[in-house]
Amino acid sequence: MVQAQPAAQAQPAAPPPNWVASRHPLGWLIDRLLAIEPLRQLLFLQARQLIIRTAERRGIAWRDRREELLRQAEPLLASSTDAATRTPPYYQARFHAYQEGNLCWQAAGEAEQATDAMALRVWPEETLEPQQAQERLRAAIFAAIEPSLSGPMHSALDIGCSVGVGTLALKDWLERREGQGVAVDGLDLSPQMLAVARVRDSEGRIRRWHHAAAEATGLPAASVDLITLQFVCHELPAGATRAVLREAARLLRPGGVVALVDQDPDSDVIRALPGGLLRP
Repeated sequence: MVQAQPAAQAQPAAPPPNWVASRHPLGWLIDRLLAIEPLRQLLFLQARQLIIRTAERRGIAWRDRREELLRQAEPLLASSTDAATRTPPYYQARFHAYQEGNLCWQAAGEAEQATDAMALRVWPEETLEPQQAQERLRAAIFAAIEPSLSGPMHSALDIGCSVGVGTLALKDWLERREGQGVAVDGLDLSPQMLAVARVRDSEGRIRRWHHAAAEATGLPAASVDLITLQFVCHELPAGATRAVLREAARLLRPGGVVALVDQDPDSDVIRALPGGLLRP
């Protein structure tokens, strides 16, 4: 297993932000304020609007892109849904200022833009287009994974694929590395996210977009050479993370690799985000 952290995000150790710890006076105050429902909604709304305004100033057409994606994705919802998939309670909790967590159209319609906005935040002193920042971030991720790959990769699975930003980047990288013929799948618990992923994958480059729980994928054992979890585990309870890793180990072929890519809570990128947006 390789834990990949893009080199561009490496930061010296620093104390966590004050709002992380409930025992800190500021963290305690935030907890109490968020317990007041109308005030919680107001704080989350303000944090969301800040993120959206910042993104649009940097060239991300947040709202227009959301409407475009949802218009195309909504007809694909039924065909993106596996009725047998059970959604665990932790995935239905409010998250990222969405009352329904990631199980809503708004989250699906904004995931691409949010991912681009986070990539731009990694290099705040540089004038980059969103696509340039995204490509640089993914290149750093795959450069960190590369040394752990000991042989050819014939198949890969991106668990927690969301709307497929990392999945399509993974496909591009593996095809450059291996040539054509690498089968890449994406898997997510949100059928709305998968419907948007299918819109974004207009050429059908991903073999299959699976609607399934990462803890119980239903996929064959020892069937995948490379599994990636790109910015997934920081959103999971510890018990769910352990279950997902057990399932990933089951899916790997001998000599396969699980690559965990995630945020560093000590990095300036994460510490600069609005605190209310990151709390449940």
